[in-house]
Amino acid sequence: MKTILPLFLLVSGAGVMRADIIQSISFDLSALHAGSRLAGIFTLSNSPMDGDTAPVLLSFSDPADYTPTTLTSTITIRSGTPSGFAVDFTPLTFTNPGGNVTPINTRDVSLTRFAFAVCTTFPCTASGGFQDRSPAVFSATYTIAPAAAAVPEPGYVLPLTAIFAAILVGRRIVRAPSPLCTPATAPDAQR
Repeated sequence: MKTILPLFLLVSGAGVMRADIIQSISFDLSALHAGSRLAGIFTLSNSPMDGDTAPVLLSFSDPADYTPTTLTSTITIRSGTPSGFAVDFTPLTFTNPGGNVTPINTRDVSLTRFAFAVCTTFPCTASGGFQDRSPAVFSATYTIAPAAAAVPEPGYVLPLTAIFAAILVGRRIVRAPSPLCTPATAPDAQR
C-alpha cells in the first residue's frame, strides 16, 4: 500500500497538467530606425479557438527612439481563410521623436494589420502585414513564433483532492494500536 499511494498520486498529478502555448509577436520597424523591432510574448490556452484573446506587453529593441517605451495590445485569434487561425492585434499608437512631421508625418505612428499571420495549428511560425495609417506611410511584416517550450502548469482541483484523500487514507493505514492499548485493554473491549 505504501508504494501504491505515491504511484497513484504521481499518475493522477500528471493527468491534470496542462500546457499553455507561449508565442512571441515581433514587428519589424526598420522603416523607422534600422534594425528596430517591437516585440512581446503572449500565452494562449492549450487548444485556442476563434475569438480567444491574450494580452501582450510589447517592448522596443531601441527604447530611446520611441515614446512610450512599452505598449500593451490584445492578440485575438480569428478563423483563418480558408482554414486555420488568423492572429490579429489591436492597433498600436506611439511617437517616433526622431521622425519628421512634414512632408510625410513619420513622428506619429499608428500601426494596424492589413494581412493576417495565419497558423494551421499552434504553436506556429507565421508572418502577416501591418502598416502605419491608411494610406500607408510605410508597411512591413509582423511575425508570430514559438517563444519557449510549453511549460506544464498544474490544475489544482484534482491534486488537492487526491492529497486530501491520501492524508485521510494514510492516517487510517499507518495508525497502529498503542502498546498500552491491547485488544484486552482497549476501551471498546471493556464494555
